[in-house]
Amino acid sequence: MDQNKDTSQVHEDSFLKHYKTRKRLFLGFLFLVIGVLIAGFWNYHLVDGFGRDFVAGRTIGDTGALAGSYGENGGGFGFIFAAIAGLAATFTACNCVAFAMIPGLVCSTDSRESTRKSALRAILAFVTPVLLVGAAYGIFIGFLGPEGVAAINERPVRIAQAQTVFSVIGMIMIFWGFLELGFFKRLTQRLSPLTREFFSASTTKATLLGFLVGLFAVGRPFPVFREFLTYAATAQSPTYGAAVMMIHGLGQILVLLSLFFLLIWFAGSRMMRWASEKPHQPRMVTALALLGGGAYFVFYWGLAFIYDIGRWGFKLGWY
Repeated sequence: MDQNKDTSQVHEDSFLKHYKTRKRLFLGFLFLVIGVLIAGFWNYHLVDGFGRDFVAGRTIGDTGALAGSYGENGGGFGFIFAAIAGLAATFTACNCVAFAMIPGLVCSTDSRESTRKSALRAILAFVTPVLLVGAAYGIFIGFLGPEGVAAINERPVRIAQAQTVFSVIGMIMIFWGFLELGFFKRLTQRLSPLTREFFSASTTKATLLGFLVGLFAVGRPFPVFREFLTYAATAQSPTYGAAVMMIHGLGQILVLLSLFFLLIWFAGSRMMRWASEKPHQPRMVTALALLGGGAYFVFYWGLAFIYDIGRWGFKLGWY
């Protein structure tokens, strides 16, 4: 290794050597297009209905009726409501992009450690910010109380909130994706070696992914989630709000974490060996997943709403 270069710079040079500019641009824009196509043909009736009717409906019942039942069911039921509301949101348009984080999470494991230890470290780094963001938002909900939550649950407010939050997250993901592709090199070269090492560290990347996923709940307009917020806010307790929102956060990433553990269980050693021997390949996979997920968010929650250019399946009469 060149003694005048830090580890992150060596990895950067290796990545750029394997993927020339033209190929990186082609793949990057290809996945932007794929993200837009998925967003354009997204059938929210199907996925929202699955979460509402199948996941929530077959476990706790009609969440609309349960929203105002805090006085009857009490605080304990709120934790069950929270977990189900998070799980029900798994495949909705405000959460499905979480699965674009799996490549980055898998690649945040460290080949210098045992598979199990490395996976647990990545999970801890990812889950902690999800819980912290959920707790902060739960405190806010607790202070708002039922009247305040009723105000932010009004359709114009919740849609505007969703458009803002998810569009910003999408732009961050796109920027991060192109950064992983080796663009904005002049920007990264201005950073100190210690700063580059910090942001290229696997734990740092897993933590940043966790913060992005945690923010999904802040913008979520999904009716089951909004009905859960009404239930939680009735307690008028910031502490209770924080607690149930953390449970909700775990619910929304339960399927994602299950897939991650399955990958680690069945192919962990192989993937870690792959990441160690050919680090440019998992980096490319991570970058493309971020670009696809970011494009989905920006188009679905931003451009499609502003210019009415989405909902292609509905406009074509396919569903």
